Amino acid sequence: MEVKRLNKRGFIFIEILAVLIIVTVVGLIGYAVYKEASFGNKTGIVIDKKYHASWVGYTTSYVNGSTINVPVTHPQSWSIRIQKDNKDIWIDVSESEYNSLSIGDCYNCKGE
Repeated sequence: MEVKRLNKRGFIFIEILAVLIIVTVVGLIGYAVYKEASFGNKTGIVIDKKYHASWVGYTTSYVNGSTINVPVTHPQSWSIRIQKDNKDIWIDVSESEYNSLSIGDCYNCKGE
């Protein structure tokens, strides 16, 4: 069995591609953290609501040379999108909070 080796040009391409992928992932994470931090206190006007039903996904595992699908259960969740100062953010809330809020309500605005 013959093993092909990458030439120098192919190896450099793979290195550059790996670096670009890493930079992109770090940038996306940084943006998400910045957006979360720049929003400040989680108070604002509810502009959207979403319910996510529970669901089951599968991941593949290799055991003793065989492939098996392992079920992964994702629980139901409730999210609201709030806005203030021309910024908006999605936050997860409990079922009771979700049911008590309507679009246009002020979330977490005690005395404001």
